[in-house]
Amino acid sequence: MVKGMEPQVALPDLSFEKGDGVSLALQDGHLVANYKGKLSPDTNLGLSVNDEQAWNALLESGAASLKLNGQGMSLDGLAWEALQSGSADGVGDVSLNFNSDKEYKLTVVNDDLGEIAGASFSGKATATNDGVTGRLESRSNLPGNVDMKWSIENAVGDYDLSHATETVTFATPVAGGDAAVKLSYENQGLGYEGTYRRNVRGGAADVKVSLKDGVVGYNATYADKVGLADMLVGLDTEGAYGTVSASRNVVDGLDAEYEARARANFDSESKPQLSHALKISNKLGYAQLLHGTDQEPKLRMGYEFNVDA
Repeated sequence: MVKGMEPQVALPDLSFEKGDGVSLALQDGHLVANYKGKLSPDTNLGLSVNDEQAWNALLESGAASLKLNGQGMSLDGLAWEALQSGSADGVGDVSLNFNSDKEYKLTVVNDDLGEIAGASFSGKATATNDGVTGRLESRSNLPGNVDMKWSIENAVGDYDLSHATETVTFATPVAGGDAAVKLSYENQGLGYEGTYRRNVRGGAADVKVSLKDGVVGYNATYADKVGLADMLVGLDTEGAYGTVSASRNVVDGLDAEYEARARANFDSESKPQLSHALKISNKLGYAQLLHGTDQEPKLRMGYEFNVDA
């Protein structure tokens, strides 16, 4: 037990900085020099070099950016990544990301593709080295205060519509709560999911039932605040579970956090599981005590320093 409570200590990081310009830092045992400045009113430059001559640079101007990584003065092994984004009339928001490995990602998003029969449409398309994927989505309001959302999306490089994922969701207020039914067609199989959420006596109740690949699943939870603690209890296809967490300021500059988790499965061969953790922290660091059913008591310590010049 004493051995399990040995502290785990890592060397702290230190930084000395003041606004734009040069700053020094100790990170993972290495000395790092950083520079931040402006090449023009709308162009920013950032540069970082460590004591092993590994460096990276970032150049930003408006909607464009360029990242570079290298080692020493040699250009061998130099890696870069560029990003350009903007909007095009009649097309939508466009972004292009490409790098020194000849990888690219082109994304086009249009949230207003017009309306058909009262349904508004939006779309997104992404092209990469592996192919193109697209998503078409529509929203509409049906009689009886029912909101409907429909979407269809293909996997990257797969253009057979019979393989596409298609979903339709119907949502409406019911008995003071929010109910929704979702039907899906994925991997050439049908799936169903129903959810209901409602506030009950100051807490929140949430119930979900699903059917996928012939397997029925469910999860019911109730969350509430009891005094200083946040409590959640639940029941799902595997068993019952619950969590309790609380935090408070002990004295000025010293905070305490506590969390406990428990689960009991329907499987008679499984033992109930219980774990809890207590953490005391201030601006310099923390000490955390952990213990569980299958875990010996363990003390974890960490330190944080931030020194401004």
